Amino acid sequence: MCGIFGYVGPRRAAGPMILDALKRLEYRGYDSWGVAVGIDGHVGLSKRAGRIGDAVVDLPDACIGFGHTRWATHGGVSDVNAHPHLDCTGRFAVIHNGIIENFRTLRSRLESRGHVFRSETDTEVVSHLIEETVGASSEPCTVVEAVRQVFAMLRGLNAVIVLDTVTQQLVAAKNVSPLVVGRGEDAAYIASDAVALVGHAREVHYVEDREIVALGPDGVQFYDSATGAPRAAAFVPLTLREADMSLNGFDHYLIKEIHEQPRVLRRIAENYAEPVHHLAELISEAYGSFLIGCGTSSYAALTGSYLFSRIARRHVNFAVGSEFKYQEHFLTDRSLVIALSQSGETADIIDAVMAAKRAGARVAALVNVPGSTLDRLADFSIHLGAGPEQSVLSTKSYTAKVAILMLTAHVLNGSEHVGREHLWRAVDGVEQALAPASVQRIQEIAAYMADKEHCFVIGRGLSYPTALEAALKIKEISYIHAEGFAGGELKHGVIALVEEGTPCLVFSPIDETRDDILSGAMELRSRGGFIVGISPEPEEVFDIHLPVADVGDASPLVGVIPAQLLGYYLALRRGLDPDKPRNLAKSVTVK
Repeated sequence: MCGIFGYVGPRRAAGPMILDALKRLEYRGYDSWGVAVGIDGHVGLSKRAGRIGDAVVDLPDACIGFGHTRWATHGGVSDVNAHPHLDCTGRFAVIHNGIIENFRTLRSRLESRGHVFRSETDTEVVSHLIEETVGASSEPCTVVEAVRQVFAMLRGLNAVIVLDTVTQQLVAAKNVSPLVVGRGEDAAYIASDAVALVGHAREVHYVEDREIVALGPDGVQFYDSATGAPRAAAFVPLTLREADMSLNGFDHYLIKEIHEQPRVLRRIAENYAEPVHHLAELISEAYGSFLIGCGTSSYAALTGSYLFSRIARRHVNFAVGSEFKYQEHFLTDRSLVIALSQSGETADIIDAVMAAKRAGARVAALVNVPGSTLDRLADFSIHLGAGPEQSVLSTKSYTAKVAILMLTAHVLNGSEHVGREHLWRAVDGVEQALAPASVQRIQEIAAYMADKEHCFVIGRGLSYPTALEAALKIKEISYIHAEGFAGGELKHGVIALVEEGTPCLVFSPIDETRDDILSGAMELRSRGGFIVGISPEPEEVFDIHLPVADVGDASPLVGVIPAQLLGYYLALRRGLDPDKPRNLAKSVTVK
């Protein structure tokens, strides 16, 4: 959730380089930022509350340093609570992602021994523990050994990096929370996301939970976190490129990524036969399969459960990732858990997957980031191949997941050729939904909705998860209260909320739900609702018709596009940043 970037090398202007890397991680979500460099045994520090924007740092030249963008969990949003945090002597600085669950106990003990705390954060306990561990030993204690001992004291899912200004080292340890080490021509780097390493590192290593890593003047060394013994680590080429990170002429990453969806779907249609067959085989062999995801991924997973029922006549269970561990009791060594995640670092998904593995279940992953924690935990992974998602809102990874699940359902049914045909039709349908005429109509709807307080979205059957995803896209980016419902639930309380002029989006594909959903639309309109129909054909009940292609089982892929665009243009109308909605983060690495 927070962003991390660290550097050790010959360049003396470490501070500005670190700040630039943090700006690349801006999409992860944060409320404060800070940069620290190590000079002559002390820390040079600059940190502020607020967005990083056009910030500059005025720090001494240094060859080592790190930075952090914070999403607050402990302590308010303030300059003093921003990372990095120092020990009492000023030798050590610490940055941290995650939550230290036992920090109150640790802090109380440290304060009783005379340590003075400057912040309200859980993170600051680490700096004082490192200070105490290095200084209290009767025999010389290296900072690597101190980090090993201190990290073992911490409870929770955490990633910690310590800057030692004396030895000129960055020393890091992690438990689930992601870290990746990069090597360049003559420098070493560490980050929370490989995106930050583009343009710096040639090769990367995703840090394992059992590793301590030290970056210093002598390069990168790895140690076993249990014994402290040196260990080897494999590096792989960094495949991301600068071109992957650019706006390519678009005003925002969100609209760029929305427009990349035809290319993503085309690649899946052309290249994913083998992994889809493998996933179908795992489902066939399992006694109980479960789709899990959080947020947008949960709606892709729910869509998958409908697709497996509708196409393959197979029951595949669905659960929200954060709730799955409360339903793990029925897992066995014959179960299959299919985990969906863009980042592969979502803490609740990782928690669920680890529970599944403890039960002996097999784990398959649909994940966009190769080398991520989920990718490494899974027994089998399908990489979405959607490319980096830098907007906080997930778009192209959502459609990639749904496309893969649809093809898998058709493989199970023995109708792979039909699924592929529907996917190719969806490619054309998405391109039509992105055409200027369609976009202009959506802009007109955005103009109507921009000053509204509420919006309701309905769908039935395969369109119900699409309604949920549409509502999520609208509310998380425009801050309009939007709710998605199954059309049949209107009479069970929802319709009481509809007033004259309330915008109501209705998903009405040409399938077995059409008569029922149109009846629901009429109920909304008779209470004053303003009906926006997202459908291949116009209907009298629609106040505005947003035409979408009729693509059969692939209808969720084309239906969601108008909702994504509507969210984007609502944000612009309301003067909001489409790429960085308030309070949200791209990768939710805390529970």
